[in-house]
Amino acid sequence: MVMRSQLFMIFIFLMGHFETALAGSNSLNLEDFLKKVQTQSPEIQIEMSINEEFKAKAQGIRISPPMVGLMNMRDFGGNNRGIEITQELPFPTKISKEKEVRELEAKAQSSNFSYKKNEIFLEAKKVYFEFWKSFETKKVLDEKQAWLKKHVQLSRSVARSDSAGQIHLLASESELDQLDNEILEAQSDLIEKSNLLKTFVPDLQIESLTPEAWSKSTTISLQKSRKSLLVEAKENDLRAANSNRDLKKQSYLPDLVLRYRAYNGNDMTPRSEEVMVGVTLPFLFFWQPQAEVSEASARQQRAEAELLKARIGSESQLKSLIEKSKSLSKQLDNFKDKLIPRAHKRMKLVENLTVRTIEALDEHRMVMLDYLDLRQKEINAKVEFEKLNIEILKLTNTQED
Repeated sequence: MVMRSQLFMIFIFLMGHFETALAGSNSLNLEDFLKKVQTQSPEIQIEMSINEEFKAKAQGIRISPPMVGLMNMRDFGGNNRGIEITQELPFPTKISKEKEVRELEAKAQSSNFSYKKNEIFLEAKKVYFEFWKSFETKKVLDEKQAWLKKHVQLSRSVARSDSAGQIHLLASESELDQLDNEILEAQSDLIEKSNLLKTFVPDLQIESLTPEAWSKSTTISLQKSRKSLLVEAKENDLRAANSNRDLKKQSYLPDLVLRYRAYNGNDMTPRSEEVMVGVTLPFLFFWQPQAEVSEASARQQRAEAELLKARIGSESQLKSLIEKSKSLSKQLDNFKDKLIPRAHKRMKLVENLTVRTIEALDEHRMVMLDYLDLRQKEINAKVEFEKLNIEILKLTNTQED
């Protein structure tokens, strides 16, 4: 019976821990987050709808619909009813050129959609990194608080027989009190960062959300094997602007007006038909097509300037960011391979020391604080490295894999 009772208690204990783990498991990794961004981001949905709008706009040719009218003319013979059909046809080259403009604008919008979608993904990654940083910072502060509470207990035992130990105790207690404020601030920052995730994934459950670490990105090189998304988009914008300017230059050309009119006739007037072929004379009001051409030329000049700006970019800024990225990459390797392991080893050695003097107490305090400080610096450096890579990708506008 005793054995059964013990086994039952062990079973209840394990089940309780299992249920707690299930209840508290709400982890999120970067890859899954970006997949959710792909399907749920309102910004991507907006850009996608604009892109679909331009695709629909590019379909077919644009000709004004015909006008059909019923006529009733009264004369000495009574009512004379008839019908009129009028059709206005643009100059033939205008039809093809106008369709070309719409197709090029749709292509430019498609390139802009790819560019903006990539920008949204980069911003989403940055928000995820900031959330992870806040989460890890809170963990470090919690560990620091737990360790300081233990250290205060050790300080009290030393302070009974040493006045210097009393000073150390008061300093440690003050630091512990100050740490409470830091933890509250870190908790507030964590809530803020988790709410920012919902701007990209509205259905994301952020309660007890735990971010997972990610593999360190590689340092980005200046050599590019493909054209940047921004340059591609601006090139298509320029093509559409050039085609639109050519279309506006054709505003001086006349359009055709076709009209067919027929009367049934009455007792006094015989049945009659009338056909008219006319042309518009837009060059008589020359200032209207002239203004349209000037507007299209201004748009074309702006597109040229934007393309030049995209090609030139901020070369000096880009080189500076890449150098900083390389430096941070080396620092991260140093943290991982040297600084953190050594500090952790020192911490383990200090934990086994018997603390009886103020010197040992100071050593106990400094070793642990140094270890936690190094961990915080590693967290900051890792996020800063990823954010630098994001800024580089924004400048080069290279497609995210």
